[in-house]
Amino acid sequence: MNAISLIGLSLASVIFLSLVHVLADMLRWKREVPQKYWLSFADGISISYVFLGLLPKIVDGTAAFPETLGYAADILKHSPFLPLLIGLVAFYGMERLVEKPVGAIGVHPAPETTGLRVWIHLASYAFYKAIIGYLIVQMNNPVSIVIFVVSMAVYFLVVDYRMMEIHKGVYQRIGRWALTAAILVGWIVGATTVISPVLVTLLLSFLAGGIVLVVLEEEFSRDHPSSFPAFVTAVALYTAVQISI
Repeated sequence: MNAISLIGLSLASVIFLSLVHVLADMLRWKREVPQKYWLSFADGISISYVFLGLLPKIVDGTAAFPETLGYAADILKHSPFLPLLIGLVAFYGMERLVEKPVGAIGVHPAPETTGLRVWIHLASYAFYKAIIGYLIVQMNNPVSIVIFVVSMAVYFLVVDYRMMEIHKGVYQRIGRWALTAAILVGWIVGATTVISPVLVTLLLSFLAGGIVLVVLEEEFSRDHPSSFPAFVTAVALYTAVQISI
């Protein structure tokens, strides 16, 4: 596939992903299938993509870091998942900031999501979505693009549910449109600039860390039930597809 075709495919992919947040509430199956089943199935797909799709790319990327990076290259070659850990910790800190409980000790009230915290949360996810749009442009394999886009679309449903649960009013009015625009902005930046493979690897690591945190939070949440059979089914199906290709 030539460069023009790849750009067209990546643009179509980004437009598709940008519509996920806008159209998520219109999906009939989300209302007909119990939440715990489709949400756990989506979590299983997302976490499988991290371990079978992203981590191998991160390992290969860190192994190819140039010696010109000096001591940093040595650290990352021996600890290729350090950026993933940083991404996970950064998202965990952001979530704790947004969901810091208020009230008496021993009581578990609803998360406080007013004022500046709402906008910090939305801005963080917008930056996260811009990274995804940016990364799609850097891919030069049509199969990799399709797998990435399908995996991210499923993951976006998890994020959409989470954001609706925490910031329903603000997210409906502004948030989903901001996330939609962020993906497109990321794609435009990626299509008009050239970045180093080192930065691509670091961005993939950050993305992987964020996905792992969100998925685990959803699966172990006390606020809504989850389905281990649905989760395992998704993992098994994704593994079978990954092995077959």
